[in-house]
Amino acid sequence: MNTTFTLIDSPRVRYLTGAMMYFAQGIPQGLLSIAIPAWLVSQGVSAGDIGSYLAVIVLPWVFKLLTGPLMDRFEFAPMGRRRPWVLGAQLGLSVSLLALMLVEDPVGQIGLLMMVGVLVNIFAATQDVAVDGMSIDLTPVNEQGRLNGYMSFGKSAGWAVTSAVSGVMLVSFGLQVTAIAAAIVSSVFFFAFIFVLERSGERKLPWSSGKAASAHHEGNSFKAVFAGINKVLWKRTSVVVMAIMLVDGLISGYGHALMPIAAIKVFGFTSPQWSNLVAIMGLIGAGLTLALGPMIDRFGSKRMLILTISLVGVHALLLAQTQHMWTDTIYVKVMLSAWIVMLPVVMVGVIALGMSVCSRSCSATQFAIYMSVANLGHSAGSKIYGVLSEQTTYTESYMLLAVLVVGMVVVLLFHRHRHDEESTAPDKGARTYTLGSGGGGGGMFWSGAMRCPKCRSDMLQIDVQGTEVDRCSVCNGIWLDAGEIEVLRNKDAAAIVDTGNASLGKDYNVIDQYRCPRCGGEMGRTVDEQQRHIWYETCNDCSGSFFDAGELLDLSQLTVSDFLKRWTAPKRT
Repeated sequence: MNTTFTLIDSPRVRYLTGAMMYFAQGIPQGLLSIAIPAWLVSQGVSAGDIGSYLAVIVLPWVFKLLTGPLMDRFEFAPMGRRRPWVLGAQLGLSVSLLALMLVEDPVGQIGLLMMVGVLVNIFAATQDVAVDGMSIDLTPVNEQGRLNGYMSFGKSAGWAVTSAVSGVMLVSFGLQVTAIAAAIVSSVFFFAFIFVLERSGERKLPWSSGKAASAHHEGNSFKAVFAGINKVLWKRTSVVVMAIMLVDGLISGYGHALMPIAAIKVFGFTSPQWSNLVAIMGLIGAGLTLALGPMIDRFGSKRMLILTISLVGVHALLLAQTQHMWTDTIYVKVMLSAWIVMLPVVMVGVIALGMSVCSRSCSATQFAIYMSVANLGHSAGSKIYGVLSEQTTYTESYMLLAVLVVGMVVVLLFHRHRHDEESTAPDKGARTYTLGSGGGGGGMFWSGAMRCPKCRSDMLQIDVQGTEVDRCSVCNGIWLDAGEIEVLRNKDAAAIVDTGNASLGKDYNVIDQYRCPRCGGEMGRTVDEQQRHIWYETCNDCSGSFFDAGELLDLSQLTVSDFLKRWTAPKRT
């Protein structure tokens, strides 16, 4: 079979591959974190033991930050930069699921069950880091929200379907048969991904024909990787993002421990009934993530995350204040269904927020650190509920969940934009920015490398006649802050900064719907008054502008042909 699909060439392939591989990640989550805990509750296992189980098995997701540097350091370029890691991790995930067959008595062997869960999640977390790094490397910025939507849809569908099927299989056939079924399904995704390449001409497998189609990253030693991470990780904005991730993890882990226990012990659900409800509503939530992706592209991840997490807080508060309605079957189903639906919806906002700050040169490491902080919070949240469960009522448990949500909203709103806080890197490299919300509601000012809005590569700082300009390291597009067009609109300055291929610039000129790389605001389509054939984009909030390669140089020169083009250029719509 010679059919291959290349990620770099097709948005559809990127979307479908992201959804497919995240579905595979959802298999262990649905089995280990949803179906098995509910099953253990029905078998009489205490809330404290279940909280400890959930806290332990998620630990590989906490320490996946150790995997990122390995991926940024070691490559097998003939198969792509990240793809070999994805294949190896997915194969390991499929095989490790079979290790669950060793657990003959899950209630009596809870320690062994934890150990196998940790093994499975080691491979699942490694696959996640590789897929995320591959997505950041190959996805243009204007597709980021939609890709996150598809990936969140895939993972939500994965854990929803798995939790429903395994919830029934655990009761009917036991853990051994359920483990075999999960391993078989997981292996299907391994074989499917063999036919997906990062770039055309690469090898499908190590022994296949093909050659490296991507540039080798020079100086990608551990020292270089950590030096690059250190430049962006401890900026105030990055620290704020990690705080957001930590609190979101606390909310998620706490809720994952609380909800199935309450559903079975308080609301009268059986283990299969809970798994089926999770499946149905999880699929609905997965569908909502597809709609949320474009909304993140339009309104920004910060706004959408504040909205969605606030709904989680309102939901917890309502449950805490309506204990007299807990005997109403319809009311309970509606409230539990709403919580399940919100899980993937919040997740897509968190993923988009984390990805948006990552530098392309060390994307796997940086994003892995952010998500590891979130998973540390998840582990702590599950353990916190396990410890408090014997000392608090369910009403108090839901109130604490609402308090955690308030804490996350406070962190999201903590910083305000101040222009005097902007800074530049001390050496040659990418400009850094401060987190804040623009006066016009534009969104976030991120620290770390400014990313090209067209090809998503890092923007490098260049000094032109005393003015600092950002130029893309790959497509040579140019970002000018407010007022810099007037300063640099002369032939000498433009010749220094606009050195890219004008033909390549024309290809990228068709991309005109994206968020501002400077502040996250909405970009407006602009046409130069004197030279109407020059189309560029200007931010409605910070008034910065992006020019594709060749456009600034053209703008600096007014010729007779430009006068003729003024009357023949098509109207920009």
